Amino acid sequence: MHVLFFSDHHPDSLGGVQTSLLLQKKYLERAGHTVTVVVSRRYRRNKTDGFIEMPALPLPPTGAYSIQPSLHLAFRKAQKALSELSQPVDIVHIQADLWQAILGAAWAIDHDLPLVQTIHTNLEVGFQHNFGKRGAKSVGQIMNRWASSFLNQPIPEDANSLWEFQKQVARHSNFVASPSVHFNKELIKHHVIKDAFVFPNGVDDDVVEGVTHQWADASTRKLKFIWAGRLSNEKRVVEFLGAFAQADLKDVELDIYGTGQLEARLRLMVRQLGLQKTVRVRGRLPHKQLVVTFATADLVAQSSVGFETQGMTVYEAISVGTPVFVVDPKIAGELPSANVWLSKKPDIDEMAKTLKRVVADIRAGKAKRADDTGDWSVLQSSLTARMIELYKAAIKQGPKKLNK
Repeated sequence: MHVLFFSDHHPDSLGGVQTSLLLQKKYLERAGHTVTVVVSRRYRRNKTDGFIEMPALPLPPTGAYSIQPSLHLAFRKAQKALSELSQPVDIVHIQADLWQAILGAAWAIDHDLPLVQTIHTNLEVGFQHNFGKRGAKSVGQIMNRWASSFLNQPIPEDANSLWEFQKQVARHSNFVASPSVHFNKELIKHHVIKDAFVFPNGVDDDVVEGVTHQWADASTRKLKFIWAGRLSNEKRVVEFLGAFAQADLKDVELDIYGTGQLEARLRLMVRQLGLQKTVRVRGRLPHKQLVVTFATADLVAQSSVGFETQGMTVYEAISVGTPVFVVDPKIAGELPSANVWLSKKPDIDEMAKTLKRVVADIRAGKAKRADDTGDWSVLQSSLTARMIELYKAAIKQGPKKLNK
């Protein structure tokens, strides 16, 4: 079959959605299917086969999202490019949360095709973290107006709500997927959907199978901690660095991987806190190399709370045998508990206390290593096999028809 993805995130940008997109494409193609991706353009990018780029501008402050200057222009460009494909599209899969979500739904409707959607992002929380509540309402207003215009449906009563915007798109989908049980519950709570299939973002089988461990006695050696992700407010990396400093851990090094608007601030904090010898802000690392690096660490940390719809880095860490530190109990609840240290509260004091406990446990030989996770697995091969069955069911149903 020929699967058409729509994505806001160019694969050259950093994040779990981008990683998931590339992995899904890889394993669908390995299974013998064709995948084409309509994606927002980035100015610093590498040309990638199978990607059709739409005109876009980076959305500040993180640049992780993009602004489509004209949805009408993007739609016309997509129409032209897709009309030139040698193989007709069998199913559309929206892997986007904003502009490309509208385009994907509109294109599926226009071409009378079945539609599957993965809702990756908690837009309400994400935009509030970066633009405040008033800013998030303004974004909600814009997106709801664009969606109602493009999809030929009424503007919702609560036209400021980003949940309502997501509902506008989801109502056209044969099936909706979410990356975790806890985000699925949020989508139901806010009436975006009645129910969704849970499809975690996967981990590359090839990378996991190539990882080997050389666990050394940790009673006296230096320990290596890693924090990885986008360096933006909702990820709470500044708070985590504050907790690491407050914990004053002996013979523990911290490597921070990622890019974003907080990078300069973090580098300044490292100097101000006198952590130059123990903390390194390393910038971006290619995904495969990052996952392999997780396997060399004693701990991978994640400090966000209430934002992550899955929290990909900790899934990847456990998949390669490394235990994790988390703050969000909802994320902890979907991981093998034997491999997790959970901070009881998200504040700096409690995170610092938990980090001290982590070090004490590791030194005492209670490292919580994930050598055997039992039935728990997020290998992409098995997830893709499940998604292919969902595609087949959607194709059998045919395009969703709404009673307007």
